[in-house]
Amino acid sequence: MFYHSSLTQKGQATIPVPIRQFLGLKPGQVVTFEKRGEDILLQNQQKLIEELYGSLKPKVKVKYSDKKADEAIGKMLAEEYLKTLPKKYWPHIK
Repeated sequence: MFYHSSLTQKGQATIPVPIRQFLGLKPGQVVTFEKRGEDILLQNQQKLIEELYGSLKPKVKVKYSDKKADEAIGKMLAEEYLKTLPKKYWPHIK
């Protein structure tokens, strides 16, 4: 099945409805274009990300915890706040 779309002066083209439905595209979503030889492959970027999810493994296993996340955020906010104060008020931590 062939579909046609005209190119605007800005280089934009409308993706035909059947193609958008097939790819599961919604307004505002990002698509990727991949050159394969003489062809161009159009993909739904969200589906591509979902396919790749979990394919890379971290070198160190880190378990997430709300407590650790809260502590890290608190530390970062404290460091940012200290930068707004004169250095004479900074704590002397060794």
